[in-house]
Amino acid sequence: MLVGALTLGGIGSVAAGDRVAIISSDPATITAQPGDEFTVDVVLYGEGSHDGSGASSVTLAAQYHPEYLEITDVERGPWLEQDEETDVYATQTLAHEQGTALSTQWRDPVAGGATGMARIATLTVSVAPDAPPGETAIAFGESEVELATDWPMPVVGESATVVIDGGETELESFDHPDVDSLSADANATTVDENSDADTTTGPLDALSNSVPELGVGFVIAFGLVVLAVRTVRSD
Repeated sequence: MLVGALTLGGIGSVAAGDRVAIISSDPATITAQPGDEFTVDVVLYGEGSHDGSGASSVTLAAQYHPEYLEITDVERGPWLEQDEETDVYATQTLAHEQGTALSTQWRDPVAGGATGMARIATLTVSVAPDAPPGETAIAFGESEVELATDWPMPVVGESATVVIDGGETELESFDHPDVDSLSADANATTVDENSDADTTTGPLDALSNSVPELGVGFVIAFGLVVLAVRTVRSD
């Protein structure tokens, strides 16, 4: 436990310096049968910007192959509740035909933003009754995090692996449409999770800023962060 915490602390400085948010699932691998339903937690790790600003909003994008899986619900987690107390709001967009589920979350007021490691969402996932044996992914790489300074944080997503019926063959991938187009798609259903809150939500406004290219050093650091996160969880 102590070793994992020290490793995470050291690499956390590297990630903060690169303004990177890391998204992974817990557990990383899920074993299921055709027709099963399961839940999986999605964890976000981010230490904000150089000046100490945290995140003001997160758009979690979970993408999958719609012939094998379906995300039927996205429950908001407490990640944005960290640091200075504020209100957190969310909407979810389910676009099954496009193999994408979104959870758009924001702090109001921003109050400096949020940092740290915690659950950003819990996904409810159904496996298709006729899904073949094999391995398929739920990817988070198209997620977006915006800082309190209105700058985006680069996002590195570690996909969840779903093993269907004990299969060891990697199933075919799916060509997902641009996340920005989902709010205007007639087949996408958006649900306001704040039905009891005094707030108004508009159309999905996904961040469009480009992510700077990451160097080899960061890739190594990211691998160590993921290892440290799993070590902390297992302890």
